[in-house]
Amino acid sequence: MTDQRPALRLCHVGTIGAGGIESGREIADVTFACEAGTWTALVGPAAAGKTSVLRCAAGLDPVTAGDVRLAEGLRLTHVGLQPVKDQLANFGTLASALDRLPTGPAELLREALHRLNLWEERDVPVLSLTETRQRAAAVAIAVADAPDVLLADDPTNGLLPATAAAILEFLRDLVDRQGLCVVVSATDLTALERADAVVLLAEGRVVETRVMP
Repeated sequence: MTDQRPALRLCHVGTIGAGGIESGREIADVTFACEAGTWTALVGPAAAGKTSVLRCAAGLDPVTAGDVRLAEGLRLTHVGLQPVKDQLANFGTLASALDRLPTGPAELLREALHRLNLWEERDVPVLSLTETRQRAAAVAIAVADAPDVLLADDPTNGLLPATAAAILEFLRDLVDRQGLCVVVSATDLTALERADAVVLLAEGRVVETRVMP
């Protein structure tokens, strides 16, 4: 980890969610910071608040205490925090997405399609792909415009090991190569192997924040 200004910081964030703390939709006094070029993993038991933390950071859920600070001039995107069909609704095929992107983002999407084994399906309507292939496509599209911060909610849960590994390796490469700041909620322990920092949540609160060796 470096001493530069954090790309994303949550400061004493809290939100009141339906169902109370046991629902995993209520969090309180959540504070941690993520720098550019780092991978932060959110871990904890079911209903710990991992998804709610990401939704607050993405601006999808209202914050009722504290605040979320994205460094000036940075762009944030997310994957897994809404139904995948909603995220992909504006895309006909992956090939059509390639055609309408500027050169740089198009090259990044092309690389993603190759690395996530989607290239041969680039002319298939995205919403006709299997659910697991749609989820991989959602990751590729999320990073295509080279965001500065990516929030990912358990992006490999339920995927075949090879697909899950390809997604994690690709994201880690973008962290190292392009300075992407990644914040991932993780149940897959292999995601923790790629983390620079781990934030442990329980009952909607941060229990421990650990910088990995």
